[in-house]
Amino acid sequence: MGSQVLQILRQGVWASLTGGWFFDPHQSTFSNCFHLYVWIFLLTFPFLLYMVLPPSLMVAGVYCLVVAVIFTTIKTVNYRLHAMFDQGEIVEKRNSTMGEQEEEPAQGDSSLPRDPGVEMTVFRKVSSTPPVRCSSQHSVFGFNQVSELLPRMEDSGPLRATEETGKRDRSSSVRRTQAIRRRHNAGSNPTPPASVMGSPPSSLQEAQRGRAASHSRALTLPSALHFASSLLLTRAGTNVHEACTFDDTSEGAVHYFYDESGVRRSYTFGLAGGGYENPVGQQGEQAANGAWDRHSHSSSFHSADVPEATGGLNLLQPRPVVLQGMQVRRVPLEIPEEQTLMEEAPPRAQHSYKYWLFPGRWTSVRYERLALLALLDRTRGVVENIFGVGLSSLVAFLGYLLLLKGFFTDIWVFQFCLVIASCQYSLLKSVQPDAASPMHGHNWVIAYSRPVYFCICCLLIWLLDALGSAQPFPPVSLYGLTLFSASFFFCARDVATVFTLCFPFVFLLGLLPQVNTCLMYLLEQIDMHGFGGTAATSPLTAVFSLARSLLAAALLYGFCLGAIKTPWPEQHVPVLFSVFCGLLVALSYHLSRQSSDPTVLWSLVRSKLFPELEERSLETARAEPPDPLPEKMRQSVREVLHSDLVMCVVIAVLTFAISASTVFIALKSVLGFVLYALAGAVGFFTHYLLPQLRKQLPWFCLSQPVLKPLEYSQYEVRGAAQVMWFEKLYAGLQCVEKYLIYPAVVLNALTVDAHTVVSHPDKFCLYCRALLMTVAGLKLLRSAFCCPPQQYLTLAFTVLLFHFDYPRLSQGFLLDYFLMSLLCSKLWDLLYKLRFVLTYIAPWQITWGSAFHAFAQPFAVPHSAMLFVQALLSGLFSTPLNPLLGSAVFIMSYARPLKFWERDYNTKRVDHSNTRLVTQLDRNPGADDNNLNSIFYEHLTRSLQHTLCGDLVLGRWGNYGPGDCFVLASDYLNALVHLIEVGNGLVTFQLRGLEFRGTYCQQREVEAITEGVEEDEGCCCCEPGHLPRVLSFNAAFGQRWLAWEVTASKYVLEGYSISDNNAASMLQVFDLRKILITYYVKSIIYYVSRSPKLEAWLSHEGIAAALRPVRAPGYADSDPTFSLSVDEDYDLRLSGLSLPSFCAVHLEWIQYCASRRGQPVEQDWNSPLVTLCFGLCVLGRRALGTASHSMSASLEPFLYGLHALFKGDFRITSPRDEWVFADMDLLHRVVAPGVRMALKLHQDHFTSPDEYEEPAALYDAIAANEERLVISHEGDPAWRSAILSNTPSLLALRHVMDDASDEYKIIMLNRRHLSFRVIKVNRECVRGLWAGQQQELVFLRNRNPERGSIQNAKQALRNMINSSCDQPLGYPIYVSPLTTSLAGSHPQLRALWGGPISLGAITRWLLRSWERLHKGCGAGCNSGGNVDDSDCGGGSGLTSLSANPPLAHPTPENTAGSGDQPLPPGPGWGPRPSLSSSGDGRPPALLQWPPPRLPGPPPASPVPTEGPRSSRPPGPGLGSEGPSGKWSLGGRKGLGGSDGEPASGSPKGGTPKSQVPLDLSLSPDGSSEASPPRAAQDISCLDSSAPESGTPTEAPADWPVPAEERESPAAQPLLEHQY
Repeated sequence: MGSQVLQILRQGVWASLTGGWFFDPHQSTFSNCFHLYVWIFLLTFPFLLYMVLPPSLMVAGVYCLVVAVIFTTIKTVNYRLHAMFDQGEIVEKRNSTMGEQEEEPAQGDSSLPRDPGVEMTVFRKVSSTPPVRCSSQHSVFGFNQVSELLPRMEDSGPLRATEETGKRDRSSSVRRTQAIRRRHNAGSNPTPPASVMGSPPSSLQEAQRGRAASHSRALTLPSALHFASSLLLTRAGTNVHEACTFDDTSEGAVHYFYDESGVRRSYTFGLAGGGYENPVGQQGEQAANGAWDRHSHSSSFHSADVPEATGGLNLLQPRPVVLQGMQVRRVPLEIPEEQTLMEEAPPRAQHSYKYWLFPGRWTSVRYERLALLALLDRTRGVVENIFGVGLSSLVAFLGYLLLLKGFFTDIWVFQFCLVIASCQYSLLKSVQPDAASPMHGHNWVIAYSRPVYFCICCLLIWLLDALGSAQPFPPVSLYGLTLFSASFFFCARDVATVFTLCFPFVFLLGLLPQVNTCLMYLLEQIDMHGFGGTAATSPLTAVFSLARSLLAAALLYGFCLGAIKTPWPEQHVPVLFSVFCGLLVALSYHLSRQSSDPTVLWSLVRSKLFPELEERSLETARAEPPDPLPEKMRQSVREVLHSDLVMCVVIAVLTFAISASTVFIALKSVLGFVLYALAGAVGFFTHYLLPQLRKQLPWFCLSQPVLKPLEYSQYEVRGAAQVMWFEKLYAGLQCVEKYLIYPAVVLNALTVDAHTVVSHPDKFCLYCRALLMTVAGLKLLRSAFCCPPQQYLTLAFTVLLFHFDYPRLSQGFLLDYFLMSLLCSKLWDLLYKLRFVLTYIAPWQITWGSAFHAFAQPFAVPHSAMLFVQALLSGLFSTPLNPLLGSAVFIMSYARPLKFWERDYNTKRVDHSNTRLVTQLDRNPGADDNNLNSIFYEHLTRSLQHTLCGDLVLGRWGNYGPGDCFVLASDYLNALVHLIEVGNGLVTFQLRGLEFRGTYCQQREVEAITEGVEEDEGCCCCEPGHLPRVLSFNAAFGQRWLAWEVTASKYVLEGYSISDNNAASMLQVFDLRKILITYYVKSIIYYVSRSPKLEAWLSHEGIAAALRPVRAPGYADSDPTFSLSVDEDYDLRLSGLSLPSFCAVHLEWIQYCASRRGQPVEQDWNSPLVTLCFGLCVLGRRALGTASHSMSASLEPFLYGLHALFKGDFRITSPRDEWVFADMDLLHRVVAPGVRMALKLHQDHFTSPDEYEEPAALYDAIAANEERLVISHEGDPAWRSAILSNTPSLLALRHVMDDASDEYKIIMLNRRHLSFRVIKVNRECVRGLWAGQQQELVFLRNRNPERGSIQNAKQALRNMINSSCDQPLGYPIYVSPLTTSLAGSHPQLRALWGGPISLGAITRWLLRSWERLHKGCGAGCNSGGNVDDSDCGGGSGLTSLSANPPLAHPTPENTAGSGDQPLPPGPGWGPRPSLSSSGDGRPPALLQWPPPRLPGPPPASPVPTEGPRSSRPPGPGLGSEGPSGKWSLGGRKGLGGSDGEPASGSPKGGTPKSQVPLDLSLSPDGSSEASPPRAAQDISCLDSSAPESGTPTEAPADWPVPAEERESPAAQPLLEHQY
């Protein structure tokens, strides 16, 4: 603990104060001296120049020139040295083993050259491979390498000298071991175990023992070489070799070492020092321990000594890491560490590299890359070096310029020179990790933060001083404050000066973010609070969003300025101002509906303008399964753009008309207050009263919601959530509020303020006023469109403050409203922070996670005033207020955007598509529960993408805003949903899924959010009870002191229910295994008979020749894996599997499967089909036995083999089975799916054992499972594709390997609607805990897995929130990418609003309306004419189409296919019954074309009987439309053109129909969306209409009438006239 505190003080606190310089006792003397002298020079040089020389610009130029020369020299040498190491041109190689005889020192000399200990660094995982950086975290020990493990036998020298040398080295080894143990016992850094502390062999005996152990060593070490050569360094020309020395960092060098857990690992250097680390295989470890203990950790085998076969090695998953720097600690191990920290050991086995001075001229340099990394930071290229030199010169120039201006005197001159030195030194050796660094390891961006901020502050100081000293600006007074005066500029200059002097403490506390984060934060704040924009998701999107807002404001500014510069007539509004108002509302509406991320929009533009680029990207993406999500997103954005094209024009025209009507001027004395009262009343009812009544605990007083959803009382949700009346009311009131009330409020304020400005042109600056009006109007309208829940309070406070409290301060209602919206957003942040702090430190519910928490709790009480000041500042700058180490002491962190996390960390699923084959077969790297369960959170993200925005609009999550955080909790899924961008009809969110089986602390917090408090009857210390449906006093008090609240207890979302069964219990006894083997055989036979390649297999000569011996009498396959206990067809007489015994059991099943095949196949017992089935069944069972290691009697090997076959690992080891290689589809299409289907049938066997006794039932069951069920291994990419495509059911066999368990589970997934509890968490609580966790792990380096900051705290959900941080800070099993949900993708909201409006939809609606009107009028005016001309969507009977042929002549295929065609997937479409009564696949007689004449006598009347017409089930897009089918009263609603029932009817000129009574008694669920069962009923009615005898024929039942037409009174006369 003490050493860690000292390390934090040195590398954290002191380095932050000095800009990166600190004394590191683990580094060499040269490194520390170089750092010290450079820092002293940078500090004293400007100070001495200022104190000695007269102030002049020439001195400043000399200072800048000297700094530029020094930095150029250092940067150039550093860059060239790294290039030298990368090229690896070695000119000399000096090898010396650790046992080599060294020069004898003088007697009594204690400064013996010692073997140094080496401290290395565990490396940080990153997604890419940046250059090598130096870090000093996760220290573990390694040893120097030796040049050769086995010295050659031909070494010259007497044997006695060799033995003496060996004795001396062995005694030295004992002393080194004792020194290491002394350091370990003294509490220093962790050391390797005693078994690894020894010296390499130097004597002949040790050499012989080393040779004896060389074989076992070869089994252990070379795995890393094969791993590196096969996976890591795939470039051509890469030389993968074992490192000869520890300093060998050339490309392809493999090093070996022990980590802090004692695991033997290897590290392979790649390009630019990057590389990969992997654990070394542990097979043969016991045999290799002796040799390993006697040698160093880095072996020196030559690559030629490495055997090629590594199939038996147990390779774990390769973990891609980047060597961020292995800090070398050279410590003589015989002398105590504190006495010899700066004593440097002699160089061991160094390389001499070619350092090219000039072309053709080089010199020899003997140095190490690791020492260079510890000396200077590595820059990534020439441009970065040039930028660093220029930035250092700019720091020198601006800093000395301020000194010349005389801003600093006395001691502050030295303080300012210290600030200059810290900014310049950080460009050479930066603080790593910095207090504001968001990542572990070396962060190259943070190195430029100090100089960039220093340059900005210096420029700001100089600019403010120049403005204050220049000519005075015209006085500008705003809300009583005089702006842009000399005192104002000088005051701002002094604040900037003091802030610059406090740079060391500012960066120590981490109050300034890194440069890119600061840029994104500033742009986002300006866009949100200045122009009403939404949150940004990256610096690029922040630039795009602000540029879009500036472009819109610039366009509107000209219209506004032109409108207020011209005089207004009395009681009239100029046309130009009305145009400005129309454009303002239209542009605000359009911008509010657009996301800040232009990725999807750019993809649309690229597909239109550059289709060849789109086709090229599609060709590159065809290797993976197609993802329908991008196309859905493009379609949704396309619909939004088409809708905005229409709506913006409509809005602009309506706004222009309303503004030009002078209603705002004529009624300005009354209209404003009417609008304010209306907005306040509607807002209070919509955003306060309704959400409170829908909460789980309304006002924390009632125990049940007053307005309950339909699913509230259901124990298990069976379908999608029903839209309730209060949800429709909430959505409707929001629309009225957004599109009517607030635009009217803003337009009224704009008109009144503009009229006032025009009336008093001398009182206002017209240019400034036009700018303020444009910006304020744009911001207020966009805010009202995007986030209406917070607008009514802002409006109410504006009216109360500036109309009643301080009317003299009012600057016009528009500017008052604009200022109050900015102030209210900051006050909301302050309120959330104070709630979080008070809830977190409440003494009656504090949970102390450590001793420091107990100490910090009373210590924080006297500093409550400081805490309140920090809360004010953090609320002003929107920065998190985080608890220090999870305690009650709060400190302010640096400013962050709403997205919070600087880098995009997304979970990468590990499956067979991105892992090596050997790891899949040996041990699946993705076989842990977290990786396999992450797919469910990915599917949950897809479900939320379709429904989240619509559910928020319907109020199912309560009130919401940008930055809000919610927790979705169910039986096993616990996810945190972070809302980032909230727009008008769009929401961008990120989902973070937690572990299914979390820690103890997580389970306690999950219980807290899922358990009810209705049964609590306590009141203080007694239990008097409570009123019905009312909370007790204790429960109500406790709920008020939580940082979270339950907003919905029954939120329905589509997902997968997971059921797992232990496979061991299902296969424990032999009888159950026999059933599985039997189903295995039957499944193989099924897939053989169904295969389209069966004829090719039966006619294949090679297969027939290999299977011919099985027909011989007395033949039996007597493999030891076959036994009577598990094989039903085992021939006891022949002791094996024979063809007669096989036919006795399975011949009936083979014949039935063959009979269901379309083409006849020979089915005798000795036919090729039976022989092929027998061969494949024997092969499949032998493969199972081989995978089970021929130990069928034991359960564990059987399950292991079953799992191996289930994931596709078939090992064909018998020569009798090699015939299967004639066609690999025999394995892929027959045996592999057979074992998977057998597992499903075996599981169904437990529910109904006798269900599959009949062949027909078994065949239908397998066929049904094949259609609706996906059976796959979870590592197969098809598993992920099936889940994301909403497959109804899935099944898998999972091998669960935990620390204490090793079991196999059968996982069954069923798609259904799940019920979640929605918990809204205080967003400042989440941001504060995230910031505290980042500071604790990155800057304070607290790596304790049981640290106090992650212990459970139910009042704040501390463990769940900290667990959801980005890895490695937290440990979520899934972090989704930033996902955008659009309101148009919500099916219920789309049905409620009628879909998007576009030009095409309006055109189609107008045409249909005109056609309906035309047909209706024609039918009403034609008395006794052709009634067929008035086809209004239905008819009575079957109409002949012979008079006017259809556009597409129907055929039996397209006629019958319209009934049998499967419906498009979607909710609500069930399985469609077949229209044919027979199983031969032929269409029914009624659906044939041309239709047969109905039996019966011809009619006597002149009105002919109607002939049959092709039956067509009503539904969208099913069947073809006739020539006059569009002339109908279709059941289409709204402008969006949502399809109802298809039009039907007869052509013009057809024969008149007989009037037949119509039965309108349809089912009550008849609607415009017809379902397949309804269509089947219609077909059955049609079939029953034809009599069997010659009786007179009645007209068959007609098509169903749309519900809206049937129920409408106005439609009844038209329908009666038609029929």
